[in-house]
Amino acid sequence: MSKPIEGVLCHENMEEGLMSIENTPQLRSFLQMWMMSGGMVISTVEGVVSDGRGIELPEIPGRDFKEELVKLSELISQIVSRIE
Repeated sequence: MSKPIEGVLCHENMEEGLMSIENTPQLRSFLQMWMMSGGMVISTVEGVVSDGRGIELPEIPGRDFKEELVKLSELISQIVSRIE
């Protein structure tokens, strides 16, 4: 399991009640990024998935693109499970 993002995926903000864009800058930033690009990302990912072929990822020096996608998937799942 991936380590949670400090202040976003841990319970440190519970003294303030639920996380919101007013009390959690990281959530505000995430939602701003999602509002700008989320629809385009979903559409692009749906196109990739509907193609059905295996995927070859480019080599990125110093990065593991597949591991980054796995981590993103885990973190998004945690966020979705916490939405009230």
